[in-house]
Amino acid sequence: MKWKENEIKFLKENYPKNISLSQISKKLGKSIRAIQHKAARINVARPRFSSDKPSKKQPRQIIDKRYYEKNKNEIYKRKRERINSRREELKKLLGGKCKVCGYNKCLSALEFHHNSGKKEAHVSRLIMDFSKQKSLKEIEKCILLCANCHRELHNKGL
Repeated sequence: MKWKENEIKFLKENYPKNISLSQISKKLGKSIRAIQHKAARINVARPRFSSDKPSKKQPRQIIDKRYYEKNKNEIYKRKRERINSRREELKKLLGGKCKVCGYNKCLSALEFHHNSGKKEAHVSRLIMDFSKQKSLKEIEKCILLCANCHRELHNKGL
């Protein structure tokens, strides 16, 4: 598509001004992309306009730290709720009662006991810091005991 001399002259005069590209496009009858391409070929530039955005972006760590400082109580509360609900869910998966005496009044009085010696990690640590799948894999090696029976089982030798 050939550009006429009067179109090039118009482009040289108006492209650097604060006129929108869509207005220039309508007057010349050409696409915005064609106008930008021709302006680049004849070395005509548009001025850079300042924006309201801050010039320096803040690193993600600083932003996250500020968010945490403002909301740490709420974050801690949500984490505790998530841990407690996961713990209760895992205890219910193991039957929700002591395997020795059948105690089932209070779920928080029930504890995980590893049957075999193939213990990879403490279940309580897995519940807090790792995925649900990893916790499920570890509790397959456990039985559920009430606090009383658990202490008696560990102190049998005394």
